[in-house]
Amino acid sequence: MAEPSRSTTRSELLDLVLGLRLRAERSREEDWARPLADVAAALAALATAVSSCQGCGLGRTRIKPVPGVGSPKARVMFVGEGPGYEEDRKGEPFVGAAGGLLDRILKAMGLSRSSVFIANVVKCHPLDDPSRPDARGNDRPPSPEELAACRRYLDEQIRLVAPEVIVCLGRVSTQALLSTTAPLGRLRGRWASYAPPGGAPIRVMPTYHPAAVLRDETLKPAVWSDMKAVLAALGMERPS
Repeated sequence: MAEPSRSTTRSELLDLVLGLRLRAERSREEDWARPLADVAAALAALATAVSSCQGCGLGRTRIKPVPGVGSPKARVMFVGEGPGYEEDRKGEPFVGAAGGLLDRILKAMGLSRSSVFIANVVKCHPLDDPSRPDARGNDRPPSPEELAACRRYLDEQIRLVAPEVIVCLGRVSTQALLSTTAPLGRLRGRWASYAPPGGAPIRVMPTYHPAAVLRDETLKPAVWSDMKAVLAALGMERPS
C-alpha cells in the first residue's frame, strides 16, 4: 500500500483538529445549557407548587396564582408587592397600568420582560374585601402572616435565578426582603444586600413602585436615577 502523501496527512490532521475543536465547543454549549434547562424546570415546578398552595387565606380567594415570569438567566430581578386586579385574572405580574410603566422603564434601560425576571413577595391577590372579588381597587398590602407563608417561594426563585441585582419595587417588597421597618424614602436609591437561604449575597436596589409613580410623577427622576445605578452596576450603558 502506498504511503499517504505529506499533503494528505496534513489535511487529515487539520480535519482532526477542527473536529476536536467543534466537539469541545459543542460540549461547552451543552454543559452551559444543561444547568439553564434545570433552572427553567425548577422554576416551572415551583410555579406548579404555587398553583396548589393553600399556605394562607389568599389561596382560597385568588382567581389565578401569579408565580412570576422572565428569564431563568436574568441578570436583574424585579420584585413587587403582590398581584392586583388584572394580575389576578391573567396570572402574570405587572400587567395593569403599573405594568405598562414598568415595561417602559425596562425598554429605556435596554431590557425587556423576556430578559429580566419579575415576581412579587406574595403570589396571590390580597383582597381588602374577599366578598367582592370582582371589584376594582379592592386591594390591600399583604399581612405579615401572608408574607411569611409565601416567602419560601420568592427565596427559591432568587436562589434559582441568582440575579446580579434585585430591584425592590415599593415599600412592601423592600421592607420584606431587607427585614426592616425603615421608610422607603430613607432606603430608596441606596444599595443593600440580601442572601436567600442557601444562596450567595445579591445587591438590592430599592425604588418606588410604578403605581406610586403613576400617582405622583415627581417621583420619576428618583426612579430613573435608581435604574441608572442598576445599569452601572451591571456594566451596561443606557441605550441612546
